Amino acid sequence: MIKERLDAQLLESLKENGFIESTELEQICIPKIKSGHDLLCIAGKDSGKSTTIIVSVLQRLKAELEDNPRAVIVVADKERALEMKNEFGRLGDYTDLRIHTACDDEKIDVQKDKIYMGSDVVIGTAKRLNQIYTLYALNLGSVQIFAIDDADRVIKNLNYLQLDRLAQSLPKAQKIVFATTLTEWVERFANEFMNNQDIIEIEESEQNANDGSEQQ
Repeated sequence: MIKERLDAQLLESLKENGFIESTELEQICIPKIKSGHDLLCIAGKDSGKSTTIIVSVLQRLKAELEDNPRAVIVVADKERALEMKNEFGRLGDYTDLRIHTACDDEKIDVQKDKIYMGSDVVIGTAKRLNQIYTLYALNLGSVQIFAIDDADRVIKNLNYLQLDRLAQSLPKAQKIVFATTLTEWVERFANEFMNNQDIIEIEESEQNANDGSEQQ
């Protein structure tokens, strides 16, 4: 798992949770994200896209800080948001990071209160993130990483303007976009909102299985 580039506690947590070898995507993308580059990566299922986002955020944030989120992750639905939150809890058990979700079919008042009271990472759908932002409960001023997981699914499932609004509110944040296919909408987002992004394409035949762990 890219030993020379990860914090010792994070590396130990990965080993304890069965992450023995990195996928090709992880080997290429984690160092680029760590360097601060905007990144667009096209790769298939089980290539390690979600794990790459989680590891990169844990590496960057390390511990609780103030009340405003420093990472916002857009996902397609509640199921993926909860999966990622659980994985943050599993791999980031050594941290005190506050991870909250913001999904369409949950009570918005409960979500906005949790986020407003203090959060480090917020994972949610673009629609609900926009709603909470409109209610002044999601402060985007401290966001360092803005990530979209399975961007082709995210963009397919929502009004594109919702994603535009979030990106426009985060001009200084590092943007990380992962997709299975390079659709017209994904390409448009990259051209409009990403700065000199690195573009990585991982061929299906080149992907490596991660020993002992399921990759997203």
